[in-house]
Amino acid sequence: MPRPSLKDQRSEQILDAYLTCVAQFGLEGATQERVAAQAGVKRPLLRHYLGNRDQMISALCAHVVQVFDGMSDEAALGLAYAGSGKDIVELLFQEEADHDPRLLLAWQALSVAVGDQPDKRDALLNSLERFLGVLTGTLQRLFPKASSAKARAVAQGVTSILVNLDSLSMLAPPQSWRDELRDGALLLLTSMEAQ
Repeated sequence: MPRPSLKDQRSEQILDAYLTCVAQFGLEGATQERVAAQAGVKRPLLRHYLGNRDQMISALCAHVVQVFDGMSDEAALGLAYAGSGKDIVELLFQEEADHDPRLLLAWQALSVAVGDQPDKRDALLNSLERFLGVLTGTLQRLFPKASSAKARAVAQGVTSILVNLDSLSMLAPPQSWRDELRDGALLLLTSMEAQ
């Protein structure tokens, strides 16, 4: 069995450092100096392993979209067993969930930069649409009497709450905020049961 490529390993290490810097400082603040320091490499190696700034942004976008698509697939598997709005909230708002808040912060930074990186728009929107489709489909299955427009609106609301919760992660908000956001999502989902 061949050994893993050092180039692949180093590229992943630098991409992870770039993800950390973008989450902390935004796309503009994630300078090559910061990324190199975070990765523990010399700055010229960034170009060797990930390319120029535009190529680094493209690699980050592809990574974030790939991870979010995987998370949507995992959510689809878990939501297939949901029998109520409460089940949905328990699955989506797990405190011990194994997710990396840097990903959402990077997704947001990439979204903000779409004016300068318009080719990233579709990939970012499609990754969000994929999750919205999973959640909307689950709501339509659980609440067949509700209109598809209402299911979509509730899916948007719950997703917005979930995104807001992750975006607050760097602030380390009090537990009561997390509880309130969960309760808000549950209230939205309960509105589906009124059908």
